Amino acid sequence: MNKKTGTLLRQLAFPMLLMLLCYINLQYMHYTVLMDKYSLTTFSYVENIFHTLADVCLFFFLPLFLIKKKTYLFFIPYALITLLTIVNVLYSRFFYTYMPPVLYGEVNNLGGISASVLSMFRWSDITIVITAVAGILFYKAYHVGYYGIADKVRRIVSACILGTAVLIIGVLVSIATIHWSSLKYKYIHPFKNSPTECIFKFGILYGTAMQFISNNKQDYDPKDFARLEPLFNAAGYCTGQPKKNIIFILVESFLAFPTSMSIGGVEITPTLNRLVREGAYYNKNMTSLIQLGESSDGQFTYLNGLLPKKRGVTVYDYFDNTFESIPILLKRKNPETECRMVIPTSSKMWRQDGICIRYGFDRLYSRKEYALKECDDSWLNDKLLFEYAASIDKTGKQPFFSMILTSSTHSPYKKMFEEYAIPFPESYSDELKVYLSDIHYMDKYLGKYIDFLKANHLYDNSLIIIASDHSISNDWLKLKEEDSAYSKIPLYIVNAPQKINQRSDLAISQADLFPTILDLAGIDSQWRGVGNSLLRPDSVMDSEREKLRVLHREEISDIILDSDYFKIK
Repeated sequence: MNKKTGTLLRQLAFPMLLMLLCYINLQYMHYTVLMDKYSLTTFSYVENIFHTLADVCLFFFLPLFLIKKKTYLFFIPYALITLLTIVNVLYSRFFYTYMPPVLYGEVNNLGGISASVLSMFRWSDITIVITAVAGILFYKAYHVGYYGIADKVRRIVSACILGTAVLIIGVLVSIATIHWSSLKYKYIHPFKNSPTECIFKFGILYGTAMQFISNNKQDYDPKDFARLEPLFNAAGYCTGQPKKNIIFILVESFLAFPTSMSIGGVEITPTLNRLVREGAYYNKNMTSLIQLGESSDGQFTYLNGLLPKKRGVTVYDYFDNTFESIPILLKRKNPETECRMVIPTSSKMWRQDGICIRYGFDRLYSRKEYALKECDDSWLNDKLLFEYAASIDKTGKQPFFSMILTSSTHSPYKKMFEEYAIPFPESYSDELKVYLSDIHYMDKYLGKYIDFLKANHLYDNSLIIIASDHSISNDWLKLKEEDSAYSKIPLYIVNAPQKINQRSDLAISQADLFPTILDLAGIDSQWRGVGNSLLRPDSVMDSEREKLRVLHREEISDIILDSDYFKIK
């Protein structure tokens, strides 16, 4: 190495070392997010190595071109990459994928999960801390050397960095053209089905660009529309004497298996068990249909009878759509019905304030409006939430439709809300013990809410639905069993105006609740969702038309969303 080259390397030491640290952070992110790598080939890892290097080069070529003496500005691209790393690593521990760019600005969604986020940190995350410390040390040791670099040399180096990124991408694309008939089949089409795997292989800038340019409101084929539109609507089986009010309690992450548990003589869900003994319909075999939107997807399906999209976050991508939701159909039947939602979080969480309007709710009661007593937590626990809902019911008018969202059974399961004398077996994980205790806690204050309804003459006049927003992974509870039964979620229908003659183990899905509620509420509507009412005769399910509706329900739902069908109808 000659003296001139050695001098140039010393001058460029700081930005180059910072680029190395960014590369380490990005690779840590990729290998943390994509835990299941069984579908990757050896060449997938090669693509990951070089596309990640190209990402770093693209982040730094412009700063190298522009920055002269203010070397601390190199921490801007470093900070951006580090922030991307942290956000995606933590998001993946909740949702097992990279964070969609549409959520980057939704900081309100973090309002009540700060404790959950903190609990998601792992010892391996010290990698990010080490690189940050190293970056500061590199700055102190080498940034002065950068002052001596000439403008011409700096621009040449910047061009070389950009050229490296272009060369890497060019070579990999050239290889793709040899092995693939079309670049769309290599880079575009796989992203629709496997975005996490694609971002691992092709880099975070590719993933960000794909998610921004991908039009989740896809163009639908008019031929498919014409073929499937005759299947959009279904017959109803309305009851003659619907209840005056409807109360829909959506319980966070509520699995079915605890509802039948009794440990050492202690029932985990005594209130719910009592309701069943008193005649409530109970189903322990409901399948969750959520996608990336998690809780918002469950709410979306229950209220609209549609399936969430497999790509993107449905409530964001289709925020401006027109819906035929339960609140809208109820008010169409009786304009005097007041539709309200009670949530434990900020009104901005998952855009509840805006989406409530789209779904036809009149009022949203959130953490912001809560004023019953002092509360320091960002989210209302289930005790306070049910007290809040009771205070609203007591002063509100009838008839009403009230949707209540609970939160105390939200992951992670690190600390019990209340201690109970439940003699858990030693074989149970700490997480499972906390989860079952929190289910017991929810059930206890649900019982007090039911008692309030009875004392205030609201119970007998109300149809009460109790369901889970979605299932959760065995990983959260450290369950050893891989039985699919542990992913099933429960459904309770209390005070149904007519008997539901279905087995408690009948296989149903979240989509089946929408038409069931319409039938129980006496709503005569052509649109009855893509599911099947629990009141429909078995003979109907055996008809060819209903079999086709079940077979094509995902296509039907997608076309309705992509065409904004209820707006153009």
